[in-house]
Amino acid sequence: MTRALVIEASGELWGSERALLDLLGATSNLELAVCCPPHMPLNTELGRRQIRILPYYAYGLHQKSRVCRLKAAAGVLKACVQFRPDVIYLNQSGCYKVALLAATVLNLPIVAHVRIFEDAAYLAAQSPRPQRLRAMIAISSAIETELRRFSQLDSIELHRVYDGYSRSVPPCQAAVQESAVNRIACVGRVVPIKGQDILVKALCLLGKSGQSGECVFVGNGDERFVSELKQMVSVAGCSFGIQWLGFVADVFPILTTCSVLVCASHREPLGRVILEAWDAGAVPIVFAGSGGAAEIVGASKGGILYDEQSPSSLAAALREALELNARCREQFVNNGRDWMLHNCESQRYGAAISTILAEAA
Repeated sequence: MTRALVIEASGELWGSERALLDLLGATSNLELAVCCPPHMPLNTELGRRQIRILPYYAYGLHQKSRVCRLKAAAGVLKACVQFRPDVIYLNQSGCYKVALLAATVLNLPIVAHVRIFEDAAYLAAQSPRPQRLRAMIAISSAIETELRRFSQLDSIELHRVYDGYSRSVPPCQAAVQESAVNRIACVGRVVPIKGQDILVKALCLLGKSGQSGECVFVGNGDERFVSELKQMVSVAGCSFGIQWLGFVADVFPILTTCSVLVCASHREPLGRVILEAWDAGAVPIVFAGSGGAAEIVGASKGGILYDEQSPSSLAAALREALELNARCREQFVNNGRDWMLHNCESQRYGAAISTILAEAA
């Protein structure tokens, strides 16, 4: 059995942490412990699963001093000494430099999961040696393509593995309630890269055209950007109903009350919320140039892609989605669920990651 120390830099319950929880429930030939920041939401979930927690990392390390980073590196070394892993697994590859000290001192291999586009350039800047960074895991073809742009990474073994996802049991009905037909969800961090400003402007266009409905924004983030969005709605006098729910730990019950999910991100490496939308019975709308999100919606034929990152283009896609009949909505959702079954089934995901870690070790 392979012993893998997971390094988790955040400890929140966003997409990467939820993918980690799915992994923990789908492996039988790995012994895992998690080194993460203390007192974070993830720790509660790890405790419920009886996963060993080594709380020696520091939250928000990218915003802290070099001394704090050195302390975190010492924490990873301490976790390795206590757990004695065969391999260090980075759930997010942005913590590579922090983990490198322990890996070098103890001669341990590293496997890095690459979940955001920026981490490709970050890893390349480290000029990693294949004897240390044994493998990289890309969560989509879009991330894989980004990694292949850098010659410094050519010697590192590269795998593409879509995140695992555990479907709801029993599965939700694909057909939504009549009250949810005109209800839209937008879920994610509220920051400019996620494109919520494009969506707000599109909703205002829909309202002016006489389209009725409601959109719920779920998530927190850049407070200044949130204020700008709310001011935008106020100035435009948008007649399309808009609610701001802030952070919600479990968005699934909200998605089951919606017929449409909008992912308006300018760039999106994968988009776990799209998987959650299919599971909940909602049709995703995604910008065609977003990368991983467009990749999975296009491959599955499980949603609607809009070609230009503009309010008018998104408004047209929204109008199309809101006017779908029940049969078309169900077909989109079932297409997405079929794609998930073949690409994101939890046991298959666990087996793929287990194999990569075992080979690295």
